Amino acid sequence: MKLRNPLLGVVAITLFPHVGFAQEQDPERLQELERRIEMLGLELEAMQLGGATTSEAEIGLSHSGMGPAASKIYSKDSGVSIGGYGEMLYTEKLGKEGDSLDFYRAIVYFGYRFDENWVFNSEIEWEHVDETAIEFAYIDYLHSDAWNVRIGHMLMPIGITNQMHEATTFLTPNRPLVERFILPSTWHENGVALYGQVADFQYDVAIVNGFNSDFDLASSGLRGGRQKGSKASAEDLAYLARINWNGMQGLVLGGSIYLGDSAQTETAASDFGTTIWELHAEYQNGPWQTQALFAQASVDDADLLATPSASDDLSGWYLQLGYDVLADNGKADSLVPFLHYSAYDLQEESAADTEVTRMMAGIAWQPIPQLIFKSALTREEEAGSEDDILEISVGYIF
Repeated sequence: MKLRNPLLGVVAITLFPHVGFAQEQDPERLQELERRIEMLGLELEAMQLGGATTSEAEIGLSHSGMGPAASKIYSKDSGVSIGGYGEMLYTEKLGKEGDSLDFYRAIVYFGYRFDENWVFNSEIEWEHVDETAIEFAYIDYLHSDAWNVRIGHMLMPIGITNQMHEATTFLTPNRPLVERFILPSTWHENGVALYGQVADFQYDVAIVNGFNSDFDLASSGLRGGRQKGSKASAEDLAYLARINWNGMQGLVLGGSIYLGDSAQTETAASDFGTTIWELHAEYQNGPWQTQALFAQASVDDADLLATPSASDDLSGWYLQLGYDVLADNGKADSLVPFLHYSAYDLQEESAADTEVTRMMAGIAWQPIPQLIFKSALTREEEAGSEDDILEISVGYIF
């Protein structure tokens, strides 16, 4: 009999001192003792990890607004949970130079559940192999379905993708550009939030540090203003609220609003008051999967920014439709051809034609719920020019 762990040898000698005698007298009894020792070994290993290992059945359940892998800690009674996700992306502009093959993200989730009320959860991210960041690290106080409190560095509860951004939670090879530029995903700041579910309504309200006004609106929307929790200035705080209605099975209707100044200093040329609002809808019924989102943002006195903008306003929207051709095969796999149309304008009121439209046709295959392979071809049009873009990605969660 080969023991899995030296500790099990001590346990076996202590609990089963007559194994040798049993082998001589009763082979069936020995087999039963070996089975029990093996089971005990598995239990001891789980105890050593604090219950960090999670069954595959638990992956896929979203909790407290987080993605499936990020939600693993909430299924624990106590102790440690470890998870993660990753993505690799190939991008080619057909007929042009600049193709890339990027191991885009490698993520590790680490969480600890203290008791039934208190939870710590975190995400450590490596982007493009050599960039390291913490996307969230917060404490949750879980009181009830109706209200809970989150404090620390957190993902902003806005839009569809910002909190649910793991590779298996969206069909496109990369996250939608409308959400990346305007909301702007992935967006994480320091603050405190109250969230919960009342009747058919799920809500979030949060107070966080505001943007830092380092915007380059014309090229990257609001992305440059994110402070990402690193020595974040808090002279200007911001306020965010979201509400979702989920009173019909498979349907979510919601919206959010963000208000705050972005100067972070009294000597700035302006307060750079920043407003974002968005409306979104998701519907999944049988094989059909549909998403829609509209977002609008404005930065007061954008012409006074360090990188001046010709317009205070930016907006965008997208519509996506997918159909799972394997939905009725009785297995956990899926194969979803999809169409995704988006349009955004980062200089909405300027005289120039700055609107970008993207028509994407693609397919997403999940052989198991933890793995996804995606491919899409996009026709992008801007100011009379056209680009055809091929994207292929592979993603995983655990």
